[in-house]
Amino acid sequence: MKNNIATISTTTKKNLAFIITLWVIIQLFVSLPDSILDDWMSWRQADTQNIARNFYKYGESIFYPQINWGGNGPGYVENEFQLYTYLISKIFILTGEHTLPGQLLSLIFIIITSLFLFKLVIYRFNNEKAALFSVIVFLVSNGPVHLSTAIMPDALSIMFYSIGLYSFIRYTDEKNRIHLLSFIVFTAFAGLVKPLALNLGIIQFFIILLGRKELLKDYKIWIGWLLVVGIVGGYMFFSYNLFLKYGNTFGVIGGEKKFPTLHGLTVLIHYPKLFYMSVVWGLGITGWFSLIYLLLKKKFTNIEWAMFIGNIIAVFVAMRYMVNQGFSPHYYIFMCLWGAYLSGYAFKILEENYSHKGIRAKFVTAVSVIILIVFAAHLFHRTHPLRIHYHPNVNQTGNKLKEVADPNSLIIVRSIANERERSTWGNRINNFEDPRIFYISDLHGWSLPRDYKGFRRVEEYRRQGAKYYVEPYGNPVDSLLEQYLMKNSVLVHADSNGRIYKFK
Repeated sequence: MKNNIATISTTTKKNLAFIITLWVIIQLFVSLPDSILDDWMSWRQADTQNIARNFYKYGESIFYPQINWGGNGPGYVENEFQLYTYLISKIFILTGEHTLPGQLLSLIFIIITSLFLFKLVIYRFNNEKAALFSVIVFLVSNGPVHLSTAIMPDALSIMFYSIGLYSFIRYTDEKNRIHLLSFIVFTAFAGLVKPLALNLGIIQFFIILLGRKELLKDYKIWIGWLLVVGIVGGYMFFSYNLFLKYGNTFGVIGGEKKFPTLHGLTVLIHYPKLFYMSVVWGLGITGWFSLIYLLLKKKFTNIEWAMFIGNIIAVFVAMRYMVNQGFSPHYYIFMCLWGAYLSGYAFKILEENYSHKGIRAKFVTAVSVIILIVFAAHLFHRTHPLRIHYHPNVNQTGNKLKEVADPNSLIIVRSIANERERSTWGNRINNFEDPRIFYISDLHGWSLPRDYKGFRRVEEYRRQGAKYYVEPYGNPVDSLLEQYLMKNSVLVHADSNGRIYKFK
């Protein structure tokens, strides 16, 4: 029997409200960073906040997001649909530019996601305790703990994703027009905000193929999928043309590629890394044990198998990123939702089997201890993030540039990333543009790859109007460039963090 959130007991609703309220308090007072520049994924957060700032400053259309590392042009960039940054920019009208609006939006989006996860588990299993357990598992997982206080669009995408999944499952049972429209709209928005979320369409297809084949004849579903593909594909094509015209990209279609090479698929060490990431950032400990338990008990239905297939495909589509803890943690947020769902399912079965036995209290105690330990570990991880994208010299040099640079000057900045991917991934182009110094100084200009040698590009950019060259390294990394700079510029700042040159 299916259930509905309207029939949930008052006690369960109060417990749900208490869980979410307590979690919000902890996130705001423990997990909220002092600065996005010193934070987890500081590179991505700086780029996201900078796009919001430019929407606010220049009032451009949502279809024309701007970055600062686009040279002397307008900086229009190929990117995912910038609904998140656009919403932030509208809040800036009331608050002025600040990091808190984006962080609070992410927090709200994760809360809404947890509510739709709750609704989904209630609907599927008619068990309020299992639904509460799913919410707890989701909220204490690494993805929500991190993304709910970060300025990144992934929280918005998972919110749309959860609504699209819930609506589709409801539609397959009830054939309700509201659920049909809802699954189309929210699946499309999930994919617009983060294209990897289109694995939801794969899940939807296999839900039908594995258990509801009669719905393959439902033309309304096919029209819905075609609309989703058309909307997301159409926007990606439009955005790709921004790349072709202006040369700036986040690697959605142009620039770097996130999918693996054939050689990358044969590197065995990648698979333990994927498993590690799926435990730490994806399914989590409870999700993995739930997955194994449900498989051993042969409790998977078409819905669970569809989620399994969709999540595995997503991992391999973006494998180049997903093996790397520095690049991919946020990519696992969709798997995180799946892990919380599986945990609720396993909880429901275990509660039914052992609710009248003496081990129930011990089981509840053991699970509670595990959840608290996991949450504490993730909170520590949130407040002590891996410093893969954290370089104090970059931030310090950026702050110094903000002090010494003339307003509206064009700059050249040496990145901490190389121009090409590792040979494992085919030596393809890499999105090397580090946005942090551009964000700190609020200046525009060009980024120079970490491994670039010589001065030809620097001279070209100087002729196009660059006024400063910024080297976020204390020691020279290129003797030819240093000689060029000595002849054509004045050293206006130098310390152990880096150097700033002003062209003559």
